[in-house]
Amino acid sequence: MQIGKPAPPDEIIDRDNEVESILKRLQSKISYNIAVTGHRRIGKSSILHKVLHILSRDEKSVVVYFDVQKNIGEPRTFLTSLQAAIFNAFVKKLGRFGKTKARASKIASSITDVLSSKRIKGIGIQINPGAIPEDFSVMPRIEFEQKEAAYAKIFEMVFSTANAIAEKNRVIIILDEFQEIMQLKRYRGLKNILDLFRGIIQERHKNVSFVICGSRVHLLRTILSDGRSSLFSHFVELSVGEMDEKNSILLFNEYLAARGLGQNSKIAKEAFELVGGQPYYLMVLAEAWEPKKQIADTFVDSLTLSVGALRLYSEYVLAEDVAAAQGGPMLRSILAVLARSEGGLGYAGIARSLGAQASELVPYVSELIKTDLLIKTKSGYAIRDRIIRQYLRLNLD
Repeated sequence: MQIGKPAPPDEIIDRDNEVESILKRLQSKISYNIAVTGHRRIGKSSILHKVLHILSRDEKSVVVYFDVQKNIGEPRTFLTSLQAAIFNAFVKKLGRFGKTKARASKIASSITDVLSSKRIKGIGIQINPGAIPEDFSVMPRIEFEQKEAAYAKIFEMVFSTANAIAEKNRVIIILDEFQEIMQLKRYRGLKNILDLFRGIIQERHKNVSFVICGSRVHLLRTILSDGRSSLFSHFVELSVGEMDEKNSILLFNEYLAARGLGQNSKIAKEAFELVGGQPYYLMVLAEAWEPKKQIADTFVDSLTLSVGALRLYSEYVLAEDVAAAQGGPMLRSILAVLARSEGGLGYAGIARSLGAQASELVPYVSELIKTDLLIKTKSGYAIRDRIIRQYLRLNLD
């Protein structure tokens, strides 16, 4: 159990329904595409890793896990990394060959045969030897043309290798932090990246399913639900929310036990009341709390001390999200005003606090909604995350 990392499959708490829902669709005779949405550190990757763990035990399933955010960059590196992920997922299904120098050629031959069966040109494979014969790696060899417009062709070819593998296997491609793929739009030939991906989905083999995941909830839902979007109606959405009180207390207690502190359901319940059922926040408090100390004091310290985990996390989120929005200092001014409000404020209330015209605030509020910092409430607009709101309250006074 580690803070900030996906939970091991056998340690995940309170996500059985989500895991079962994904598995039920992926193992059905219908080729579903699934979108898993949820805010940062809510447990999406833990769910996907458990799905990956279960499906990987099926001899007929090739499961590709690819973190778009970690691999995003210029197209050559991105596409090569994606192709490597597809090849290596397939290699796991060739485990009967073992990892010896003699059998490495058999693996290469198997992949080459798959590519040849669909006449996929421009993509090959190379085996990189390791220090010992049993240790080697499989890497793709992609023939990139000089013209940047050819990136679109390579993009389609990489996914066509999954179609070739799907002739004899069920292929599931998991794309974590999928919304980051939009960064490829700045490259010639990939400006219509969502149109290209729609083409991939529409032309996929019947044995291929996609699972996309993202923590930019507003952006991802816009991509999936806006009638003008290329991906409209192509995915079934599964929303991941906070844990309930019972499982939040269970998680907190398990973390305390892992620290050798036993269990304390009273403290665990108080922690839940402070941060809700957000697993990352619960684990942060469980890590910071010490016996004989009030959990409320631990919470405040974590938000205000220079090395406090919740303070550092809040500053990271604000720095990243405000930087992603357009509006400069005005964005932080709006957040500061809303942090001091209880149920949220409308445009008029924000404008009075800032001495501005309500009409001037519309584009700024819209930007903050796009980055998931704000949500619409009955009273107007409010900071979505209670920890970010509390951080601002404690550190702006």
